[in-house]
Amino acid sequence: MAYHKTVLIIPPNDAEALMICQLAQKLGLPVIESKQHHGASLDKGHDYVKEIKAGGYTRVIIVEMPGLKTEALLCKRGIKVDIIDHHHYTGLSRAHDKHGKLLPSSLEQFLKKFRITDSRMMAWGFTPRLVRGIGIQDRGYVWALQYEGYSKKEIKAVMAFHDELMAHLQDPKKEQHKKRLAQKAWERRKKWREFWIVSTKANIQLRPALSRIIVDQVGKPVSLIILEYGRGLVYVQESPYALHLFERFGGFTFGLDRNWGYRNGPEKKITLLDIKKAIKVVQEKK
Repeated sequence: MAYHKTVLIIPPNDAEALMICQLAQKLGLPVIESKQHHGASLDKGHDYVKEIKAGGYTRVIIVEMPGLKTEALLCKRGIKVDIIDHHHYTGLSRAHDKHGKLLPSSLEQFLKKFRITDSRMMAWGFTPRLVRGIGIQDRGYVWALQYEGYSKKEIKAVMAFHDELMAHLQDPKKEQHKKRLAQKAWERRKKWREFWIVSTKANIQLRPALSRIIVDQVGKPVSLIILEYGRGLVYVQESPYALHLFERFGGFTFGLDRNWGYRNGPEKKITLLDIKKAIKVVQEKK
C-alpha cells in the first residue's frame, strides 16, 4: 500500500516514538520529526500546516503532540487528522476511547492501525515480542510487562532493547551521573503515609533512573512523590490519586492513569504541601 499522501508527525524523544519511526520507515510512510522534547505540541516550534501543504499530504497522523489550534486548521483545509495518544493533558483528555476505556500505548495503536503482524515484523528484522514490549512498558512500565506474562528474562530483554533504542539520544557519562544521583536520592527518601518522597535539587531527570532502582531493589510498584526541583517537575507515581491530582492541578497523566506529573512555571507552582493536601482530601473522604 502506498502512503505518499499520508504523513506521520511525531517527536522521537523516547523509545516508543523511536520504535514507531522505525516501523514507519519499513512501511514507507513519510515522517515529519519534531525536535521537541516531552510536552511536545503541534502548536509550538514549527509551522506544520505549511510543511503538510507543501508535501501535498491529505492525511496526517499525529502522535502524542496535542495542538487543538493546528488540528482545527488542518481539518478546515480538508486534511484528515488521526490522533494517536494515550495521555491526559491540562484541559484535554486523550487517555480514553469514546466508551471511557483506557487506550493502549501509542505504539500498540500504531501496530493495530497499520495491521502490522508478528510475521511482518519478523520479515523486517524485528523481534515482535520486544517491539510489543516497548509499547506495553510505555503504558505501564515493568509492572505491565509482568501482567502481560513476560518472564523476568523477557523483561530484561525488553528493557535492554529500550536502552538500545535510546542510546543515540543519551550521553553515557550523563546517564551514569543520573544513576548515581538517583541512588543517593533514593537513599535519602522519606516516608509520608503510603508514599516515599524522593527529591533532588540537581537539574536532572530523576524519575527514569529511580524507576529502574525500584525494579532492581524492590521488585514491585512503590507509591512515590518525586520532586525534581532543578527541572521544576513534580510527580506522583503508582497511586490511585493520579486522576484526582490531574483534575485538581492540571498537568499530565501516564502509566494507566496511576501516574501524574506537573511542570512548574513562573505563574503556577505545585509544592509538596499542595500535593499532600490534595491527597489527604481524598483519603479523608473514604
